[in-house]
Amino acid sequence: MKKIGLNIFIGLLTVVSLNAQKAVQNNNKENTFIPKNIIKVFPLNALIGEIGVGYERVIKPKTSLNFTLIQEFDKEEFFNTVSVRYYTVFVEAELKLYLSKHKKAPEGWFVSGGLLGECNYSEYKSRINDQSVDLERFQVGGSGKTGYQWVFEKALKGLTIEVAGGIEYRTVANMFGRAFSDGFDPVLNFTVGYSW
Repeated sequence: MKKIGLNIFIGLLTVVSLNAQKAVQNNNKENTFIPKNIIKVFPLNALIGEIGVGYERVIKPKTSLNFTLIQEFDKEEFFNTVSVRYYTVFVEAELKLYLSKHKKAPEGWFVSGGLLGECNYSEYKSRINDQSVDLERFQVGGSGKTGYQWVFEKALKGLTIEVAGGIEYRTVANMFGRAFSDGFDPVLNFTVGYSW
């Protein structure tokens, strides 16, 4: 009777230890894919004629640096006897802090703050006498955002999706551009990327 009880005890102990090892292995597998780099594109911006790319680098378990470059080529517009061409380059660098307790950067809820710069070039050309005037405007400012980023680990390993919203402030840095107003603008970002 003692041998039967001992065999049952050893059998139960073996089953419990195998289950515990399997659980530890599963937890380790889930935690192994923590990307440090993400390359992003802005698919919604492409609908309005902008090309946007971004790069995010994790620097601490809950902190990352995010860089954005957006370039816009507008088509020529006509106003009575004047045609106008626009060209814009937007650059932003921001620090992102991830707030989720059970997730590490770059996944989960985040808040971010950053610095931005934008250069606008406009060419006004008269269709009557072919005279043209070029205007340049350089803006600097800051931004604050909050959002959520998903990092897929299984079927779509490496895919990331980010949705963020917030506010940006811009002021004109060159003297000629003072005709343009400073101010706050809302911002909404949607990005799709690849992480590794």
